[in-house]
Amino acid sequence: MTTLADLLPVRLGGRLHIGCIGCGRMGGALLSGLAALDIPGLSLSAYNRSPEKLEPMKALGVTAMSGIAATAEQADLLLIAVKPYQVAEVLAAARGHIRPGTLVLSIAAGVSLAHLAAEVDAGVAVARCMPTTTALVGRGIFAFCFRADAEEWRAPVLAIFGRMGICLELAEGKFTDFSALIGAGPAYVFAMMQGLVQAGITLGFPQDASRRMVSALFSGCAVLADAEPAPLMQLRDDVCSPGGLTIAGVNVLDRAGLSGLIVEAVVAAQKRGREMES
Repeated sequence: MTTLADLLPVRLGGRLHIGCIGCGRMGGALLSGLAALDIPGLSLSAYNRSPEKLEPMKALGVTAMSGIAATAEQADLLLIAVKPYQVAEVLAAARGHIRPGTLVLSIAAGVSLAHLAAEVDAGVAVARCMPTTTALVGRGIFAFCFRADAEEWRAPVLAIFGRMGICLELAEGKFTDFSALIGAGPAYVFAMMQGLVQAGITLGFPQDASRRMVSALFSGCAVLADAEPAPLMQLRDDVCSPGGLTIAGVNVLDRAGLSGLIVEAVVAAQKRGREMES
């Protein structure tokens, strides 16, 4: 059976240290997901300019670091999980402290591989990842793009992140499209869930009961959609009895143009993503 040690570059001796700079919502989700994997030989450290955000990470076994340079010096894989406008500043602070052969893996939307490569020293490999916050519960969706100098990292990275969900390799030109559709996707889904929770409260269900029911509904529908080869519209129509209450509700959504609104939201997100590209 292939282990992580078998996939890692030989020079690492079967051990991998991941350092993370930035422990906001996404960085924290990734660190929490990685810590939960409990992979032999994998160790984690992190730095955040607001130290209090590291407290939950420390409880999971993540070592809190004093600064960017210290985090970069220890890392075999340096995860950059800051806002796009902060990437250049972070990599400037890390320059000279990242060892040759280290992989710098950025999750910053719109920051290209060329931009990353220009900000690191020679001999440092770079790659991009666009994750979803659902990695926190082992159901993430990850898009990756590896520069040619990161080839030796492809297998171990996909193996590790694959334990937290689904991994896809995309051409870099599709990253903004993926970000608009899937990276931002949880926000769209949670907005729809909140609408149903509010409807449940309106009908007299307690807030906690309404939320539990709606969460179970979305979870069950996702499993069904994954298991059934039938078109999604067929699955929808299967719930609608002639003259019944479901079709009455669906007719309202159709008149409001729900599908069109969702498409418009994704296209707006993609447009903003293109504006952010560097």
